[in-house]
Amino acid sequence: MPDRRNEELRYSRIPQTDIEEIIKLFYRRFEDFLKLKGFPSRTECHISFLTLVDIIVRVDKRKAYYQCFHGMKINECKEAALYAYWILKLRPFTITDKRFKTNLDASCINEAFVIHFIGLVLETTGRIKRTNKIKDSYVKFLEYSFRFRNFSIDSFVVLIESISTETLEKEYPILSARSTN
Repeated sequence: MPDRRNEELRYSRIPQTDIEEIIKLFYRRFEDFLKLKGFPSRTECHISFLTLVDIIVRVDKRKAYYQCFHGMKINECKEAALYAYWILKLRPFTITDKRFKTNLDASCINEAFVIHFIGLVLETTGRIKRTNKIKDSYVKFLEYSFRFRNFSIDSFVVLIESISTETLEKEYPILSARSTN
């Protein structure tokens, strides 16, 4: 291949206003998530602004990569999977409240938030449906895997895209940090 391949291709950074809107969305989603998890409304937490900016730019660069080299725009599920991947890697959310320093839910907050976030996107896009048959074991299986296993970015996207209502209704082995104590 010629040395000058893709010389003219330059990444154009996502506009600051778009970054700010996405950050506001993540702040709102995280607040809603904390309420759903049962944390009190005044739970002290830290959301790393700079880490969120880094995540947003990384996802935008990956979207540009798909557009440039594959000629395709990624769908909402892939985009959510990219955000989830980088949230797990860079861990922008922290519960700093001393009341929860020994609470396992507080220490796995990024993993739990990612599961919640992915669930919202998959449900909104119609890929999964809420049913009474959804097993808690799959959520625990994902939380464990997100915490202790390594994924490449592409394998993570494929994993997220493979989640369906049927997947959520299966029973999975219990793999939990709680059971190893």
